[in-house]
Amino acid sequence: MKKSMMAVAVGLAMAGWALPALAAGQVVISQVYGGGGNSGATLRNDFIELFNRGDTAVSLDGWSVQYASASGSSWQKTALSGSLQPGQYYLVQQAVGAGGSQNLPTPDAIGTLTLSATAGKVALVGNNTLLACGSSCALTASVIDFVGFGSANNAEGASAPAPSNTLAVLRAGSGCKDSNNNSIDFSTGFPVPRNSASTFTVCDTSGGGGTNPGPQLARIHDIQGNAHVSPLKGSAVSKVPGIVTVLMGNGFFMQDPHPDSDPATSEGIFVYTAAAPAVQVGDAVEVSGLVSEYRPGGSGGAANLSTTEITAPSVAVISSGNALPPAVVIGQSGRMPPTGTIYAGSGDVETLGALNVTANALDFYESLEGMRIEIDAPVTVGPTSGDELVVLPDGGSWSTNRTGRGGVVIAAGDYNPERVVISRGTVTPPPANVGDTFGRIVGVLDYASGSYKLMATEISGFVDQGLQPETTRAQVASELAVASFNLENLAATDAQSKFDGLAQQIVKRLNTPDLIGVMEVQDNDGAASSGNVDASQTIAKLVQTIQQQGGPQYLFVSIDPQDGQDGGEPGGNIRQGFLYNPARVSFVGKAGGSATNPVSVLNNAGVPALSFNPGRIDPTNTVFANSRKPLAAEFSFNGQRLFLIANHLNAKSTDQPLFGRFQPPLLSTEPKRIQQAEVVAGFVSTLLAVDPQTKVVVLGDMNDYEFSATLDRFKNVGLSDLVETLPKSERYTYVYGGNSQVLDHILVSQSLAGKAEYDVVHVNSEFANQNSDHEPEVARLSLPLPVNLSSGFSWQASGLSYNRASGLYQGNITLTAKIAATGPFALALGTLPSGVTLANATATVAGLPAIKLPGSLAVGESVTVPVQFKNPTAAKLGYSVYVYGGL
Repeated sequence: MKKSMMAVAVGLAMAGWALPALAAGQVVISQVYGGGGNSGATLRNDFIELFNRGDTAVSLDGWSVQYASASGSSWQKTALSGSLQPGQYYLVQQAVGAGGSQNLPTPDAIGTLTLSATAGKVALVGNNTLLACGSSCALTASVIDFVGFGSANNAEGASAPAPSNTLAVLRAGSGCKDSNNNSIDFSTGFPVPRNSASTFTVCDTSGGGGTNPGPQLARIHDIQGNAHVSPLKGSAVSKVPGIVTVLMGNGFFMQDPHPDSDPATSEGIFVYTAAAPAVQVGDAVEVSGLVSEYRPGGSGGAANLSTTEITAPSVAVISSGNALPPAVVIGQSGRMPPTGTIYAGSGDVETLGALNVTANALDFYESLEGMRIEIDAPVTVGPTSGDELVVLPDGGSWSTNRTGRGGVVIAAGDYNPERVVISRGTVTPPPANVGDTFGRIVGVLDYASGSYKLMATEISGFVDQGLQPETTRAQVASELAVASFNLENLAATDAQSKFDGLAQQIVKRLNTPDLIGVMEVQDNDGAASSGNVDASQTIAKLVQTIQQQGGPQYLFVSIDPQDGQDGGEPGGNIRQGFLYNPARVSFVGKAGGSATNPVSVLNNAGVPALSFNPGRIDPTNTVFANSRKPLAAEFSFNGQRLFLIANHLNAKSTDQPLFGRFQPPLLSTEPKRIQQAEVVAGFVSTLLAVDPQTKVVVLGDMNDYEFSATLDRFKNVGLSDLVETLPKSERYTYVYGGNSQVLDHILVSQSLAGKAEYDVVHVNSEFANQNSDHEPEVARLSLPLPVNLSSGFSWQASGLSYNRASGLYQGNITLTAKIAATGPFALALGTLPSGVTLANATATVAGLPAIKLPGSLAVGESVTVPVQFKNPTAAKLGYSVYVYGGL
């Protein structure tokens, strides 16, 4: 602050010049940072921070902050507005850089000035007129405050020291010190951006000079408080005691060995040093610095919880070699977490007040943030992936929803918050499968990627419990085995070992299904963005490997997508398709569709058919933009026609996390997934409208649960979700975050529901070594070849009458058994004239419209069957009568 400000203002006022209300000596520039987004920087943006060190409010309306290079006279500005209360900070965000991982706190003003990281000049100006000075700006009448730093050619007194990509210049006394000499008032330190919502700092200005009473003495539980955000956020704290528990590359965790009695206040905290810390585990330290809330995930982590930290620290080592504070046990011998409710309220939990650690799992883990935690007798429920696995305490003995193979399955409203994610700390979790056990695991509780994670410092007593992959039984001759299998981005460029593993699962574990709907088949060059969409080499390699493993020579039908239009891994052009065994299944031959030409349902005299085979369902509908298009195909088995639809619906990738700040989490991907399901369900309805007995199988990666609104759309048109035929403990095709869950489904129309046997074959998702992240599933459909019993019956048709009200021709056919016939059997009609349909058909048998008949007939016994015909052209009616059994 310029010493002569009042004298200059008075002189100018006496000369009749109009002056802004400058409130001399009050508002100062308290921090300048120009390294935002530069190499090594954590923050993405440059910023200028202001502070009201006086005792009255000041209006900033009409003011500006301005910047010029170290030797320049060309100034740029950012306009200001609002009122600044005594002790309040004001954050002016400036240009964003290419690097960094953390956003600034919510700024009070936003500009686009690109500041130098090492040298420059910043002026707080009482108007919006650009300065025109170079080396003599500090005493300009309109300048409220001025800071030159580094090699700047102008400053108040001498320049402040040069900052860097990782250091700011900060005014001493939390902004209170103002001797009118930048070299005395400023020093370099880690940037600590404070906005108008930060804790106020009251300055002691007695004696004419600005001083600060000093940072607040506090313990860790005072800093953490009993809510999700520290009550001391933005405040300077001093001599916070703790024992160093874990070292990180950019800081350390410490814990108070003398906790308070409040279970809602954590005793652990992270100290952010930016570089490798100069302390050791076991050191007793006192830390002074600024309390901050760090939100992991950068720009993509807005829904993550924040974690409390001490930043810009000074660390004093008091003693070394101290015992670590005792770990808090989660489980029967310590603190029990809620097992059903993640959070009972709604909204942003960081604004909803005090923690409820007995009711809300989110609050329970928040109360342990940064502390040493012990898990006794942990059992693995999520296999090792990368450097993480997921466990339940106490062998999972008090957890609900356990699977028979050691995992834990989700249920509507229960996502098993008792799970604990174990991540790499000073030790790395070993490769572990679901069901494997440990003696104990100790670590420090952190938060990242939308979940609390225990960074392991001790893992002992690992026991491989020998989980084995499953094998489903082979289908018999009268059963059609239909499988669904997400191959997880299979491309011809993948290692042969992946093809070997998938082929072995198909041949040995699935017992070579007759039809396999496959998802995530990539083009020949995989993720390379070459414009290629052909997947023939990928499929040829898979089919050849299946043969080498002893399987059949499958044929493949699919439609190549347009380049880059179906989502998934960029460049991969994933698609669905069908592998089928031609020795068992016939593909109904006709021209196939294209990537953009929609398939439709034809009505061939009451028998449905596809306009293309295969064909994509409504591929240009916007609900399938950047997403996989459903693929419909028509097959025949034992003389019975089936329609299969392979799906890969919108992924859950951008949903808010279960353990995020917003509760309940926003499922942003769900509306699109529901709309996609509605399109497919509408197509199924069209098939069933032609013939309600049409055999339809809808399968694939639906990316949603059996109790979801997405799957309800399919059930609403009469499809049965076969996974619901299993006990609840067996309903899972995927393991994510330790939660076993259903994402893959096989649904069938009512004509097949009573003929289906279903199995999820657990070969992948429970294992650390996986060929795919999904489990295959198999439905065996009992579709025996109809037996022609026509020679064992005589038949007689009555005359036909026309019913004007219904528009139908109606009559009777009487069948008389010449042999003993065991039902059920069916009366089928052939050689109907073109355009004539059997209106009361209840089935299609051997490709003919038919009426199913229950019961059995003895020799000489008769049954009269009513028949109704639609005959819109009044053609001469004639037909052949067949009787089929073995249904």
